[in-house]
Amino acid sequence: MGLDMAISSAVKWDAPTIELADSLRSAIKKMIANNTSVLVVISSDEIIGVVTNMDLIRCLARGDDFDHATVANFMSCCGIITTRKITTACIQLDETKSVQDAIGLMDLAGVHHLLVAGAQGVGIISIQDLLRLAID
Repeated sequence: MGLDMAISSAVKWDAPTIELADSLRSAIKKMIANNTSVLVVISSDEIIGVVTNMDLIRCLARGDDFDHATVANFMSCCGIITTRKITTACIQLDETKSVQDAIGLMDLAGVHHLLVAGAQGVGIISIQDLLRLAID
């Protein structure tokens, strides 16, 4: 395997989704139920962002209300990577890209998850998934 391997084999194609109007409580429950650290945010069946475990931690640290804070208040919107370092958790790349490409993009964006586009639709890959591929 290694750094030159395509990331497609490690993508979670059935990534759990959450609606824009869902509550903080719903997001926490869904992450726990799916044993994941990221949810794909959808609105009218369109992917518009992600919610990560760090987004939830920020809400809890601020004391946000579990039932009144909505995903719209704490999600990370999809963004485009440029040559300057930015912090946005919703970056997408193609399933044919290499582990090295994905790790480089994560480093540039300062994120731990990437959306991946492929023949099966859109999925998620995490830094842990990429590290497993890199050392196998």
